[in-house]
Amino acid sequence: MNDKIKVGFIRKAHGLKGEVKILPLTDDSRRFKKIKKLFLENSNESLIEYEVESVRIASDEVILKFKNVNDKDAADLLRGIFIYINREDAISLNDWEFYTQDLIGLSVYYKEENIGKVTDVLNTGANDNLEILLNKNSKHIYYPFVRTFIDNVDLEKGYLFVNQYEGFFD
Repeated sequence: MNDKIKVGFIRKAHGLKGEVKILPLTDDSRRFKKIKKLFLENSNESLIEYEVESVRIASDEVILKFKNVNDKDAADLLRGIFIYINREDAISLNDWEFYTQDLIGLSVYYKEENIGKVTDVLNTGANDNLEILLNKNSKHIYYPFVRTFIDNVDLEKGYLFVNQYEGFFD
């Protein structure tokens, strides 16, 4: 699924005509207005293409209607499903912007030593935090994904370098 980008989560059906409420996983919900097709993950984790019929933005949610999903019962079946777009349809990112899914799995280095692996990225409001599984004690720590504390991210080579005061990772 590396050719797809996760862009939202279907929270529930909306109304009686087959619309769904989507929690967007983007900082600009208006991007959904340009999307013509989405991919929904089914129970065996393969993706099924759906055409988008209409999109409305309602505060922090997107209300979306898929073609051929025409009633509340059909929309209810989509509850709890993540939605994706083709990577080539994704917006271009600026320097030091990354898709969350691209950070998961990166090896984490501190002072040239591989100290662990990124297992998740959590948004806590002010900034994203990397969940890192440490190699030496198998503990999870949370590390701010803030440029001040990250020296380098190389998605192609699969690593990121962090900096911190001495003893932070002990």
